[in-house]
Amino acid sequence: MPWIKRLLFISSLLVLQPALAEWGEGWDPIDPPVPTSVSADKIEVLEFFWYGCPHCYDLEPEMEDWLKKQGDNIEFRLVPSPLNANWAVHSQFFYAAEALGVLDKLHMPLFEAMHKQRRRLFDKESLLDFAAEQGVDRKALSEAWTSFGVFVKVQQARKLGKRFQLSGVPAVGINGKYKTSASLAGSHQKMFKIMDELIQRESTSTP
Repeated sequence: MPWIKRLLFISSLLVLQPALAEWGEGWDPIDPPVPTSVSADKIEVLEFFWYGCPHCYDLEPEMEDWLKKQGDNIEFRLVPSPLNANWAVHSQFFYAAEALGVLDKLHMPLFEAMHKQRRRLFDKESLLDFAAEQGVDRKALSEAWTSFGVFVKVQQARKLGKRFQLSGVPAVGINGKYKTSASLAGSHQKMFKIMDELIQRESTSTP
């Protein structure tokens, strides 16, 4: 009885309609959700970026302004995405600087050197030289670079990128369940609005 199959097909479309209406409206669901590294009363927000990305550089001041308006329930973390071998060197630089406690001294200066000064800082030696220019111990940073702890952090960042199904950066992960970006939302302004809405959704569902 073909009409029964047709009825079942139409019924399934009606059931799926609300989910399909939400999909693509500036964010994507992450299925299965990615476990977060924060306490149950916190909302984890991850910003995936690459130092060589001009859009990531442009987003930084707006993200800083957004963060200043957030409450104590937000746990924000930068993730330098090693989506390919060329990007991995910047991920290693980030975590080595973090391990030495000099990330604040190097993070924005590296962005500015690459995008304002047009410096080609794409390999370990040039990045170590750059850090030394900023007053960081070159040898100590090099040792941190090759440490097991940094290796683990880079692998974790790579896995996060895969689990959030990243195809590019910048992108933002919300509590392991959602992904948004300016390209998905249509603009930075809309992206931040979607972030606020998703965080509110998670906040009301948090025990």
